[in-house]
Amino acid sequence: MLQRVLIAIDFSQCSAEALAIARQHCPEATKLLLTVIKPSEVAAGAAGAFSAGSSPLNAKDMRQTAEDSALLRLREWARDGEECAVAFGSAPEEISRHGEEWGADLIVIGTRGRSQLANMMSGSATEWLIRHARLPIMVVHDVRLTESMREKLPPTLPGR
Repeated sequence: MLQRVLIAIDFSQCSAEALAIARQHCPEATKLLLTVIKPSEVAAGAAGAFSAGSSPLNAKDMRQTAEDSALLRLREWARDGEECAVAFGSAPEEISRHGEEWGADLIVIGTRGRSQLANMMSGSATEWLIRHARLPIMVVHDVRLTESMREKLPPTLPGR
């Protein structure tokens, strides 16, 4: 029986569906919603701020602001009893690391089902996890949600 399930969240429709499936199939498990912030996202914001005259010393504050914002969004998606965490780095590596450190029995991740060419060009967190993670992975893609599953979608998602 699954006791601890980590759900990777990137705030896309795919990750919302993965969350709904995890809630449906693992109702008694402790759940951890994890989102990962890429350093490049913070760097892009910092670069814009620096060109506008902001000090490079604000980069740490920008990272903290990004983490706080992501945690706030995660909490909007979470239900009572679900844990939330934000990591900073490579999404697949952080998902795998958090899963192991947290003691997850399963990692659930949504995928957009991109083409092989798109995966080659920009990589795929899901593909990396399937190949490298030491934990079982449940991949959720393009599912038709039943009405009971739709009830398990985050409240801030359209089409709920």
